[in-house]
Amino acid sequence: MITIRLAQPHEGPLVGELFVRFGGPDWEWADWSDVYPYWLIGDVDNIPKGVMMVNPGKPFGRMEFLVVDPSLPQSTKAILCRDLSYAGLATCQRLGSQSVLSNIDAGDKQWKAIAEKRGWVITGVGNYMMKRCA
Repeated sequence: MITIRLAQPHEGPLVGELFVRFGGPDWEWADWSDVYPYWLIGDVDNIPKGVMMVNPGKPFGRMEFLVVDPSLPQSTKAILCRDLSYAGLATCQRLGSQSVLSNIDAGDKQWKAIAEKRGWVITGVGNYMMKRCA
């Protein structure tokens, strides 16, 4: 059974640990002490097996950093990714977003095909960049 839930304030360290364990970058400077209300957790049989960052905004929201346990069966991974994505869209819409932007690596043809099949469109070409605030 797969359920999607909003990470609670005390679950920041859990989200950070899952993020790195399931394939996200290990930025040692990242403070995972409180991620509420910006992360969703996907549970499989009541065990956290995936996370995704959700940033509602007006008029545009963002969904990023979707990671799931790579050891799950392919069908379970697919359903978990789908459910996290739909929950992210619903969260952004509920909080005022009219559309949602996500970064998909240019070399990741599988994710691009999945997104396009579900109605996502390419909005530009460029570099996904980051700057620390500290």
